[in-house]
Amino acid sequence: MCGIFCCVSKCSSTDFGEAVLEGCKHLLNNRGPDYAGSIIYDNRILMYGSILWQQGSETTRQPIQSDRFVLLFNGDLFIDRGNTNASDTQWLFDRITSAVFDIASLADVFKELKGPFSLILLDKSLRRIYFARDSLGRNSLLLGQSEEGFIITSVLGRNTSIGVVEIPPNGIYYADMDGTDIELNLFPWKHTNNHEIDSLSITDDLIYLPWMTKDVIPVNAFSFHHVLNTQTPEETDTFDYLLNHSCIADLCDRLLNVLTESVRERVVNTPNHCKACMASKQSCEHPRVGILFSGGIDCTILALLADSFVPAHIPICLLNVAFEKIIRPGNPEYKKHMANSTDIDWDVPDRITGHNSWKELQLLKPNREWTFVEINVTRMELQNYKNRISDLVFPLKSVLDESLGAALWFASRGRGLANNSEYNSLCRVMLLGSGADELFGGYSRHRAAFYRSIVKAIQPSEESILTGFNNLMAELELDWDRLPSRNLARDDRIIGDHGVTPRTPYLQEDFISIVRSLNADQRCYHPLGEGIGDKLTLRLCAYKLGLRQSCKLRKRALQFGSRIADRKQNANDSSSFLSS
Repeated sequence: MCGIFCCVSKCSSTDFGEAVLEGCKHLLNNRGPDYAGSIIYDNRILMYGSILWQQGSETTRQPIQSDRFVLLFNGDLFIDRGNTNASDTQWLFDRITSAVFDIASLADVFKELKGPFSLILLDKSLRRIYFARDSLGRNSLLLGQSEEGFIITSVLGRNTSIGVVEIPPNGIYYADMDGTDIELNLFPWKHTNNHEIDSLSITDDLIYLPWMTKDVIPVNAFSFHHVLNTQTPEETDTFDYLLNHSCIADLCDRLLNVLTESVRERVVNTPNHCKACMASKQSCEHPRVGILFSGGIDCTILALLADSFVPAHIPICLLNVAFEKIIRPGNPEYKKHMANSTDIDWDVPDRITGHNSWKELQLLKPNREWTFVEINVTRMELQNYKNRISDLVFPLKSVLDESLGAALWFASRGRGLANNSEYNSLCRVMLLGSGADELFGGYSRHRAAFYRSIVKAIQPSEESILTGFNNLMAELELDWDRLPSRNLARDDRIIGDHGVTPRTPYLQEDFISIVRSLNADQRCYHPLGEGIGDKLTLRLCAYKLGLRQSCKLRKRALQFGSRIADRKQNANDSSSFLSS
C-alpha cells in the first residue's frame, strides 16, 4: 500500500503542488512509512509516493521511472507474476513499459489484473497523465481542481480551498499537458450502447461502468424457496437439511474453495515482520495479520480460514471496537454526560457477539493463539481525534461516513486491552468482511425489499413471493452498483492512516463472479428469519466449516454494533461532527 500524489500546474512552476503536498504529506506518509520519494518533470508536474512495503523481496521505491514513463502505484495485485521476488509494482511497470503503448493496450493490461489498485502514470513521450482505480473502487483516489492546476492523490485532508471529489472507478482518465488548458478525458472500462463516455469534468454525475460483469457459472438449479417448501425440516436442523441437497452442498464447496484461496493470497503476501520489526527486517513472532472482528459470520469465517495460512506459533489479532454511549451536542444531557466518564458499560452488541465467536474459534482451533483486543473508545478520545478522522473521511461528510470512519480508525489503530492488559497491535494487514452483506443480502433493506410485495398481498401467493425475490434482486444489484462510492475508498483512507493495509477477501474477482451469477433465492431466504435467512448461503458455508454457533448469530451493522451511531440519525445527513 502507498500514498500517491501528483500535481499538474497550468504554469511552469510547481509552487502550487508543493504547497498542497506540504499540507497533506503527513497523511500520505502515515500510509507509507517505509519510504518516500518525489520527482519533478517539466517544471510543471510534481509526483510523490510513500511506500508501505508488502510484496516482493525488497521495497520498490516510487515514483518508479524509465526513459518514457513514471508510475505511482497503490495496490495489491494477486496474480501469478512468475518471479516472486519482484514486487507487484515492478511487475506492473514492466508490463506497461513492454506493451505496444496506446490507451487501449493500457486498458488491456489493467483488465488482466486481480486485486485492488489505484495509480498515476506519466507518459513523458506523449506528455500525458493517466490515472485510474480498479473497477470495484477498492482503493482511494481523489481529484482536486483549481485555477492553478489539478491534484490527484490518495488522501488530501479538509484544509484546502480546492474542489475535491472521489474519482469514480469507471475507467482510465487522462489529460494532455499541451498548453495551459487541461481537459480531463475518460476511456471507460466498458462501452455500452446507452453510455458512450468520451470526456469528463469533475462535476459530471457518472454511471458506474465496471468491465467485470456477471459471469454465468454453471450451478445446478435450485431455489431455497422450492427446497424448503417441498418438505419442511422438522427434527433435522435446517442447515443439515439444506446441505443434504447436493446442489447446495456443491455450491458451498465451490464458494469455500475460492474464498480460501482469496484469504491465502491476502495473508501470505506480506513480509515476515510486524511494524516494530520492520527496521531490522528480521523475521519475528509478533502478529502480522489482524481481523476486524465483530463476531459476525463474515469476519469469523475469515478468521477460521486465515488460521490455515498463518504460522502456528504466530498469534492472530481479533480487533473488536466499542464506543462509549454518544450524546450529541444540543441534547440537554450533553454537558452532564461529557463530565461523567466513570463506570462505562463496554458490552455493546459487537463485544458480546465477538466474545461468543472468539470462544468458538478457540474450541475449533485450540492450538492457535487468538488475541482478542478490546478497543474501548471514550467520548473524550473520540473528540480528541475528530479532526484527524475528518481529514481522512474527506471529501465525504455524511453521518454514515462519520460513524464508520471513526469505528474503522480506532479498530485499525489496534490499541486496547488483551487479557486485561494494555495491548498495541503491530499488525500490518487487516482483513475485513466488506462486500459480504451486499453479495448475500445481509442488510435490513434487503429483507424489506423482499417483503414489500408480500405485505401488500391480502393472501401471500407464489406470485407475490416471486415478486418479492425480484424486488430483492433489484436491491442487491443497486447495492452492488453503489458499493464503490459508499464504502471502499473511505475505508482505504481510514485504515491506511496507521500503516495498515486493508484486505477484503469477499471482494476477490472469482468469488464475486460466482455469487453474482446466483439468483436472489440462491443467496438468502428471509422467511427463515434474522440470523439464518439473511446471508443463508454464507451461513451454510460457515456451518460446513464447523462454526455451529457463530453461523446463527444475528449481527448488527458496525456503526450500531459498536455503538458509535445513533439510530435516530439519518445516515445520509451531513455530519455536524465532521464539519465542525
